[in-house]
Amino acid sequence: MGIKFDGDFTVTSSPADTYAFLADPERFAPCLPTFKSIEVKGPKTALVKIGIGVGKIRGSAGITLELDDSGAPDCAAYDGKGSIMGGAFNFATSFKLEATGAGTVVHWEGDLSMFGKLVALAGGLIRPIAKKDINRLIAALEAELSPDLAEGAAG
Repeated sequence: MGIKFDGDFTVTSSPADTYAFLADPERFAPCLPTFKSIEVKGPKTALVKIGIGVGKIRGSAGITLELDDSGAPDCAAYDGKGSIMGGAFNFATSFKLEATGAGTVVHWEGDLSMFGKLVALAGGLIRPIAKKDINRLIAALEAELSPDLAEGAAG
């Protein structure tokens, strides 16, 4: 099962600050909606644990994130792979940054491929859950990269 996704959002952080955030798995990973933990394995590699839930099927997944910083400082990209409840997945995602007068436009895209037992058991439920989690991730990134707007909304 393959899922492609993309979009863009604008943040108040500068392109340099936005890149620094997105290229740091210890700062980026906690924005994942079901984040549990992170273990840094090297300067560009981390193991991230997240919770998984599809219908009544619950568990966790380990994701190996590998930063591809060849596009720095205009693009941060990750390749990832992991195992999930008797199955596996691979993904690639990138964040291309464009300076604006008020901050940064982040153009993002990704590609997720899943295979194994979970897809066989819950295939039709995966796409809407993935879309919801991606929207939650983007909202968390926007909040982290526009702290002045988040403070204004809370006050």
